[in-house]
Amino acid sequence: MKPIVLLLLSITTFICQAQTADTGRLGLTVSPVIDQSNPTNKEIIKTLNLFLQTKNTSLTENKYWHTDDFNRYVYPYLDIFHVESSKYGEDFFKPSLMEILPTGKEAQKIVKIAFIGYNESTNERQLKSIFNLIANIEGEIIRFSRYLDYATSSWRSHTAGSLHYKISPNKTVNKTEVRKQAREIKRLCAFFQTKPLHITYYSCINPKEVFEIKGFDYNPMMYVDQRGGLADFGDLVFSGNNAELYTHEVIHIYTKHLYPNINKFIDEGIATYISGSGLYDYAWHRHKLKKWLLENPEADFARFMDTYQRQYFEQETSIPYLTAALICERTYRMYGKEKLFALMKSEQDIWIILKEVGLNKDNINEALRQELSKPLKPVR
Repeated sequence: MKPIVLLLLSITTFICQAQTADTGRLGLTVSPVIDQSNPTNKEIIKTLNLFLQTKNTSLTENKYWHTDDFNRYVYPYLDIFHVESSKYGEDFFKPSLMEILPTGKEAQKIVKIAFIGYNESTNERQLKSIFNLIANIEGEIIRFSRYLDYATSSWRSHTAGSLHYKISPNKTVNKTEVRKQAREIKRLCAFFQTKPLHITYYSCINPKEVFEIKGFDYNPMMYVDQRGGLADFGDLVFSGNNAELYTHEVIHIYTKHLYPNINKFIDEGIATYISGSGLYDYAWHRHKLKKWLLENPEADFARFMDTYQRQYFEQETSIPYLTAALICERTYRMYGKEKLFALMKSEQDIWIILKEVGLNKDNINEALRQELSKPLKPVR
């Protein structure tokens, strides 16, 4: 039987046997395997309920969450912010405390929560995610913290310049890639005219492992892609590419600092233009975009202005990312670096931003096709 089927069966059994704690409107259920007569468990359950009832009011502070985490990660529980929400309502997915587990430290416990929805009209249950966090026991007070440090406590550390690597035990460090990443950062700093930023880089073998160290036992996105990653608040890069080189996400760390209000479309465009996406550089993707246009001559670039669209060509080339990158290349070619930086500074809607470089919904197709017909303009 597949692991995910076993997981869902165990969740179903848990729901049927779970007990409802006195936890207010969120309806927290507690597994019968948890000893609720234990004073520590009792305090954890009480504090968890209070945290769950207050977490959606602020991402930057919560008295039931460890203060140090806000300093380190900025938004330490972003992954479960409004996790209860669905098209069926803001609190459709109810929290269920599955387990309180030891960590090997007396003052720390793992708290495992499932978020499960029930559709009364169809009599169906839906699992949103299973998430872990750490309960820190400080006398009679409980403070929660992010699972990340615990999950990577045995990972190998490797520092190269401004980059601090945490290497999965399932792989070995690729020092050739480490050296190349250092050269790429030097190039970025010259382009952006800035100093190196200190970044922590979590090198995982695949996206599933990225989700796991972030605290997830289950999230449907864990199984969608074979590679990928993200730049996170707190100057963290999570790589699921089995590699120590991920310039695309490193660029996002720099743009967050230099252009904190950058439009998401422009942000993905500049990262793709400078470093490509996934395992391939921009030149490779640019060639694929030409092939895509040959196969889709009626394609309208104006329809691909949302970088959250999962519109790929041959499973590798994101059409929205390449649309954004091509706009960045055209801007750099026609107007120079300062105009490109001006686009990155703008807080306006994307079509207002693009007016600054002579683009609108009527002319974008012709303009980007013309740009694509020219030799690639490399970033200097």
